[in-house]
Amino acid sequence: MRKSSVRLLAAGVLLVAGATVTPATAVPAGDATTAVRAPALPAKAPAGALDATGYWTAEKMRNAIPADLPTGTVAGTPAKQGTSSGVASRPVAPRAGHKLANDVVPSTAGKLFFTDNGLNYVCSASTINNSYKNLIITAGHCVHSGQGGGWHSNIVFAPAYYNGQSGYGLWNWSQARTFNSWISSSDFTHDQAFVTLQQRNGANLIDAVGGNGLVWGNGQSQAGTRIWGWPAEAPYNGEVPYYCDGTTYAWGGSDAALTCSMNGGASGGPWLKDRIDANLGYVFAVTSRRTTSGTPTLLSTPNTADVKTMFDQMTT
Repeated sequence: MRKSSVRLLAAGVLLVAGATVTPATAVPAGDATTAVRAPALPAKAPAGALDATGYWTAEKMRNAIPADLPTGTVAGTPAKQGTSSGVASRPVAPRAGHKLANDVVPSTAGKLFFTDNGLNYVCSASTINNSYKNLIITAGHCVHSGQGGGWHSNIVFAPAYYNGQSGYGLWNWSQARTFNSWISSSDFTHDQAFVTLQQRNGANLIDAVGGNGLVWGNGQSQAGTRIWGWPAEAPYNGEVPYYCDGTTYAWGGSDAALTCSMNGGASGGPWLKDRIDANLGYVFAVTSRRTTSGTPTLLSTPNTADVKTMFDQMTT
């Protein structure tokens, strides 16, 4: 593995004084994963609220600033890709009658806002087509802090986020799931997570914005890769999306890498292959870390069969 320090890619801002966080509810663990459910929504959101809980405001979203997270390196045994690969889900366009809000901004990717340990943070995430049409994929550290930490709260997804707002509103979370090895030991080879979202105004997310496909078991070298993200550290400001195109290459025993200068806030953004258009493709990995010395590089372990299993747990 090349010698270079790496860092998680998230951004945060202090909570407003006096804000309270309703605890989420843990759900039974699977063989390799654990999930947590969101608390019940209030009977009625405050007037003018951007999300159903009334927690998020335009100011909180706009003022999100980068916050350093622990430096991390790939630890433990490299993830086993095995000899098999497959397609867990195929891309789907928005349903008829749903108009794309902004052709310049990808409708199937966006910012993921959450609260952790007295801070508001932001990651990136993307939609995944599934049976109930309300699923996104992101990095494990975007839903749980890893070893010694806890689950995040106040999770909302802002698809097609651009200059302080989402073209499709904010979608509140229902359940988040990530790997036990991430929770217990910050295992970066399992730095992936899925989040289910509640309907918004009676509509499903995938029906409104479209859904990417999901593949697993792909190699570290992938031509025609596009990585989307909302970097928030200078020279970026987190208000508009960026992408990096290229052919990924092997980094260490299990990571894929791509030269790209995106930084804090880009965590969890999709690594797309076999793209149909600017909005749709197959997610084969999500942004996990970046180098902090040498040539700017993004790192991710491509989806393994374990990710396919976790996807199946989210669709049953």
